[in-house]
Amino acid sequence: MSFDPTKSSFLILNKKKGFSSNGELNYLKRLLKIKKAGFCGTLDPLAQGVLVVAIEKATKLISLATGFDKVYSGKIKLGFTSDSLDLGTELIPSGTIPQNIDCAEIEKKFQGVISQIPPAYSALKIDGKRAYKLAREGKTPEMKARNVEIKTLEITRTGEYELSFWVKCSKGTYIRTLAGDIGKFLGCGAVLTELIRREVGPFKLENAVSIDELKENPENIEKALLSVPEFLTGSNSCEVNEEGFKYLKNGNKIEELNLNLKNGLNLIKFNGEVFLIVEKTDEIASYFAFV
Repeated sequence: MSFDPTKSSFLILNKKKGFSSNGELNYLKRLLKIKKAGFCGTLDPLAQGVLVVAIEKATKLISLATGFDKVYSGKIKLGFTSDSLDLGTELIPSGTIPQNIDCAEIEKKFQGVISQIPPAYSALKIDGKRAYKLAREGKTPEMKARNVEIKTLEITRTGEYELSFWVKCSKGTYIRTLAGDIGKFLGCGAVLTELIRREVGPFKLENAVSIDELKENPENIEKALLSVPEFLTGSNSCEVNEEGFKYLKNGNKIEELNLNLKNGLNLIKFNGEVFLIVEKTDEIASYFAFV
């Protein structure tokens, strides 16, 4: 089956280490002749793994896809710090590594809801400018602490200077910050040396395809595609008639139609086709995206 670049879908890209997320996306668009696409959550150049690419109208669902829990594995180097909290800037020796490290104690310390300060070398915007650009200019961007949730954390000591980890975490978690905070907790400093994103919600690494695989054989793309209906499987559905369809397309409030909306995502259909997604909470129903 040939790939249709005009069809709305999600593509699970296996981003290569050493390349930026934007660079991989732009190459993919040229390779597959995709006109409109965006990625759901940036991966640092030194990281690899799942980069979810939304194609055509699926781009309207990027904020939803970005909100999923994520699973990472990787490695941490002990006894050093760096401005970027990884190998992207100069490593500075920072302390004596404890002879005995209780991995279970680290897991207990960092599981649950924790406060994190995002790294200065990040894509977050400070007064309209990317923090990493300010940091590269020698400035010190003020990064505000925020709460994230570490749902599962497994730590293994794999060398005198090295810890390996597997983590499931909420949206907005910075693994570089987690590595640095573990180093502070141990009193010796630490930097992230390897990061693989293995899952973003339903998007998994085993189904991902790399640029190299696509260049070798375009049919490799099939395992990595997820249609919008597949992505929305399990959501509540409501059918409207032609009058209701026109009413909503004109920007009117959905509450007036007295549909059987449920908390969470609701797929609003006309003639069996989804044309609107509505996210409902206990108090409000908000339009999410036309698809």
